[in-house]
Amino acid sequence: ELGGVSWEMVLRLRMAEAKTWKNMLNSLSALVDEVCITADEEGLKVKAMDPSHVSMVDFEWSRGAFDEYEVDKPTTIGLNIKEVLKLLRRISGESMELSFDESTGRLEMKLIGRYTRRFTVSTLQLTGEEIPPLRVEFDVSAKVTSSCLERTVVDAATVSDILKFKATEDVFVMEASGELGDVTVELDRTSEALLDLQVRQPSEASYSLTFLEDIVKSASDLAGTVSVEFSTDKPLKLNFDVLQGKLIYYIAPYVE
Repeated sequence: ELGGVSWEMVLRLRMAEAKTWKNMLNSLSALVDEVCITADEEGLKVKAMDPSHVSMVDFEWSRGAFDEYEVDKPTTIGLNIKEVLKLLRRISGESMELSFDESTGRLEMKLIGRYTRRFTVSTLQLTGEEIPPLRVEFDVSAKVTSSCLERTVVDAATVSDILKFKATEDVFVMEASGELGDVTVELDRTSEALLDLQVRQPSEASYSLTFLEDIVKSASDLAGTVSVEFSTDKPLKLNFDVLQGKLIYYIAPYVE
């Protein structure tokens, strides 16, 4: 029993900061409006592709990330993320208790601060599509601060729809160009924002800012650093360093 709730709950969890739950849903909403969350003994998991199949998210949150985590059996919960985020708009410094009643198909979010707010939402009957693991060898891995990547993506979006990544042995470059002008961000091994750079061979590839901008803006709230992995004209892998979990995005290359 959690917080006095005594229904037939198959999932109960508690976290000190409700904002983290909101940030997690935000990071998924960059790609999809509806999501199928799997809860099992290990924690919460989501694998989803955007409707155009240009990008994919692979998310896991281990049970250790929660102050309390109880699951009676492996469960899937279908959520309309946009609608849930509307309810969570005014989150401040509250903690949260979340419980899922499988018999009614309802998810309760209880926000506890100076007073208690309780939101109950109907879940969706979603079947998560089977997404095979993506097996790609990457020639470049650049670990950068999320804030650097976010600023670059926002700046690039003012001039173009496409962001190009380039790397040589000692330099990682992000650039965009359009009618308004050019944006270039160059990070070498002395740059504070570049934490690690591994280059098996010089590479360059371009990606749509439509997805990049939404992904980076939302995921930066969950992670301070991100590994940017790519090869020439191959998918981009963004691996955000989430505490006690993983948040990985893949984006198909933009080919002119």
